[in-house]
Amino acid sequence: MILNWNCADDTIRCLQAVAGGNHVPETIVVDNGSSDDSIEKLDKLDEAFTLLRLDDNLGYAGGMNAGIREAHARGADWVWLLNADAVPRPQALSTLLRHTDRFAVSTSLQTTSSQPEDENPEPYVVAAMLPKGKVRPFRCGGCDEGAHEVDMVTGASLFLRLSSVMQVGLFDERFFHYKEEFDLVRRIADSGDRIGFVCGSEVWHKRGGSLSGSSPRARYYHHRNEVLYVRKHYPHPLRRLVSEPIHYKNVAGSLFRVAVGKRERRRASLAVLAGYWDGVRGVHGPTERF
Repeated sequence: MILNWNCADDTIRCLQAVAGGNHVPETIVVDNGSSDDSIEKLDKLDEAFTLLRLDDNLGYAGGMNAGIREAHARGADWVWLLNADAVPRPQALSTLLRHTDRFAVSTSLQTTSSQPEDENPEPYVVAAMLPKGKVRPFRCGGCDEGAHEVDMVTGASLFLRLSSVMQVGLFDERFFHYKEEFDLVRRIADSGDRIGFVCGSEVWHKRGGSLSGSSPRARYYHHRNEVLYVRKHYPHPLRRLVSEPIHYKNVAGSLFRVAVGKRERRRASLAVLAGYWDGVRGVHGPTERF
């Protein structure tokens, strides 16, 4: 399943990579209320896929939920969620499938570079261990073992057992953008299922293609949803937040840049502060403020 939002060229590249793999699944492209020429471009393709059109942008969570419901209605047992700006390598899905008896959720080794054809793209962190709730990144650039049990996975390639998803509930659409994968995977793990990082499966990812991580809106969602996640999963959320020095650093740095920074830096810093403030207040869903 591929989620498209005003990025048909990326979606087409991803779709063609999936179709060129050594295991080709039934594919659904969810258009998340695109306002550009995405539908026209997708309609011209020869590849076999189902186009599911949504009237509005429901965010990552809402768009993927629409596709998951469609896959469930068709009787699928597993669903592979791909960002549009991802390019799975030919053996990516077949390698994930080899571990379905072990993991209810898994992700691929994810790499990035300027182009998917670049030699030696750099891996980045998409898996973690959570000792006492503390996030500790798990790294493996590929090994003979091929897969590792971890506490948490996220990223542009998520492979999910549908029965596990339906048991705990779909993505929480209150997050809208960022942290929704973390939340869903944690709920599945808390139900007793195992989580895997399959380093033998590789997916290239442009990163930030859907919403630039440096934009004020992305900063707002990132910091607000961190707080919303803590509010949802910890019995004493404020105590949890004040125990993490990174939050003091984020707030203090943003206050400083608001006072002395240039216009764009002030705007981005205001978005960080607004994200924290709204997260503490429990504000959720999309924003048009930044």
